[in-house]
Amino acid sequence: MKQLISGIDKFLSIFGITLNAILVSGVIISVFLRYFFSIAFVESEELLTMVFVATTFFGSALGLREGEHIAITNFVDNASSRARRVFAIICQVIIIFVSLVMFYYSIRMIGKVGKVASPATGIKRGWYYAIIPVSFVFTIFYSVVDIVGQFIPIPAPDKGYDDDSELGFQGEK
Repeated sequence: MKQLISGIDKFLSIFGITLNAILVSGVIISVFLRYFFSIAFVESEELLTMVFVATTFFGSALGLREGEHIAITNFVDNASSRARRVFAIICQVIIIFVSLVMFYYSIRMIGKVGKVASPATGIKRGWYYAIIPVSFVFTIFYSVVDIVGQFIPIPAPDKGYDDDSELGFQGEK
């Protein structure tokens, strides 16, 4: 179980980093071509928009795992440890419910409009829209992990780098 969780964590982290690198590179190249050579590629704009959407959806799943989502915890912080556990489980059950609803309706949407080709690239919209249900599968997985983690120890996610030497930097922090 621990290997599965850490494997999915690593996959989503690397996937997110890759998507962000593609997004940054694509935007820089697009702006450079547009302003210096008056060249614009509608296809690249459409693909960059979908990459941005993917970073948002997959990043939100990873953010849930890392506890980086927005939470107002005034009430919960003053509760007993048992009440905090109950609140955490209730919160994750609500997230699972909303994710299941989003999964269901995104599959229905893909079924209705997924075969329509996008105007610029000609790629069927179902490929773009598949981002939604796939990301909610990860969200549901991480919510279940959090619920299980209320009862048995689950490894904490790796958040970024604690040591700059991993990035190849040498020197003081």
